[in-house]
Amino acid sequence: MIVEFEGITPRIGRDVFLAPNATVIGDVEIGDGASIWFGAVLRGDFGTIVVGPGCSIQDNAVVHVFGEASTILDENVTVGHGCSLEGCQIGAGTVVGTNSVILPRTRIGEQVMIAAGSVVPEGAEIPPRVLVAGAPATVKKELAGSALEWIRRAPGDYQALQARYRAQGIGLVPEAFAGS
Repeated sequence: MIVEFEGITPRIGRDVFLAPNATVIGDVEIGDGASIWFGAVLRGDFGTIVVGPGCSIQDNAVVHVFGEASTILDENVTVGHGCSLEGCQIGAGTVVGTNSVILPRTRIGEQVMIAAGSVVPEGAEIPPRVLVAGAPATVKKELAGSALEWIRRAPGDYQALQARYRAQGIGLVPEAFAGS
């Protein structure tokens, strides 16, 4: 469902997968090749949400804004099932594990792995290429080797999967919104 809010219509790039029961509201920009999966809600009613090219927002995730703090995902970010993101900035290639919570005014570097179930506290600054875990989440170690390679592969896996759905006619963006 694509919903205009107070005269602002979501802007959706090319080759985007939008699950039939995903909801995108208001001031939301979705980059080319991104995927918004089943039950996900992107609610740009208080401010702006930017989902970069190649991002994957998985099932039942909620992306919102916090006052003046926009939510910005750089390219190829993978947001796991059931996550909640609000008023944060997430660097390119980061993986946010299932059921994690990212609180307002948080800045996360590139190629970060946020472990499943983590709660990243308000205002946290997370450096690039680290593993973050816990509630509250803290840096556990630097990423290297196979862990870093898995993060690099994740976006392509979901881009291939969303293309399979679109090839079956599932999740196609209505023509009026495609490439806007």
